[in-house]
Amino acid sequence: MSQKKFLFACGGTGGHVFPALAIADSLKNSGVKNISFAGRRDSMEERLVSPHWEYDVISAVPLHRGSLMQNLSLPFNLAKALSSAKGVLKARKPDVVVATGGYVSLPIVLAAGRMGIPVYIQEQNAVAGIANKMGARYAKCIFVTSKEAAAFFPKTPTQVFGNPVRKLPSKDSLVRPMEFPEGKKAVLIVGGSQGAKGINEKIEASIKHIAACENISVVWQVGVKNVEQIQNQFPTLKNVAIKGFLDNVYAYMSYADVIVSRAGASTLAEILAFGKPSILLPYPFATANHQEFNARAVEHAGACLVELDDDENNLWNKVEGLLTNSDALTKMSQAAESLGMSDAADKIAKVIFDAECTK
Repeated sequence: MSQKKFLFACGGTGGHVFPALAIADSLKNSGVKNISFAGRRDSMEERLVSPHWEYDVISAVPLHRGSLMQNLSLPFNLAKALSSAKGVLKARKPDVVVATGGYVSLPIVLAAGRMGIPVYIQEQNAVAGIANKMGARYAKCIFVTSKEAAAFFPKTPTQVFGNPVRKLPSKDSLVRPMEFPEGKKAVLIVGGSQGAKGINEKIEASIKHIAACENISVVWQVGVKNVEQIQNQFPTLKNVAIKGFLDNVYAYMSYADVIVSRAGASTLAEILAFGKPSILLPYPFATANHQEFNARAVEHAGACLVELDDDENNLWNKVEGLLTNSDALTKMSQAAESLGMSDAADKIAKVIFDAECTK
């Protein structure tokens, strides 16, 4: 057991929080006993973290790309946030700080760096976030998911791992969803709990073609707010199950032959960890267009196809093209598995543990 104290800083989106939770779990399994988190009050990170780990509240201020007017008050707000972060660090006295991005993490990283506390950063996206780029000068190492992301940190040591994900269940432990009967090709279309407008519109436009594919079963997760309207619009589809939300999404992922999805870091990491061929439609309004950069990096490795919302609608043609080409599916699955690194959290935890807990 290590007596070293670890403090995690993350927040803003689940894409920042889930990797932190995965790394924290791996450190705990390695023998680290004292782990805490810092984030905002009444936030996503508090809801996700506080039931499992000790949690301290700090203030934080958003960083706006390319907006001078929105950033005029930044120096004052950042000074306040730094003071808040220093208070937590003095109270907790961590030996190590681990940050996974989002503006929430920046005050802790800056304060820890100035106080001489070792800092490690994990970047989920192919385009590095502002907070991680600003905090990089204080990091002993930055863990990235691709060589493209490493290029954003030329002065800091980097290591390329997959994006940390929660422990994924094995396929043997998952029950085949009834919507994916044996003997048929299975397609999972996901857009998050809110759905994905661009994906939904392309599927709606292709629905007659899809309904004619008797050898294909489709689960189409349209979003909770859209499910009633779309179910009423298409009440008699025999091979398409329209869902608002999927409680056991891992079972659907595990048994799918092809997954259609946005390209957020966490969802993409899970798709790759399951070794699944995919067609990615990046969210067009993501900060710094990072979802398209995520998708292009995966496409470059041969693990997915990419279609933008504004592209001509060839989405279902691409799905059918993959399902009728077993060689292409196999190669894409192998490429996904090579990128997936389902043990990324364990590898990152080991690097940090070996550096800080075996001295």
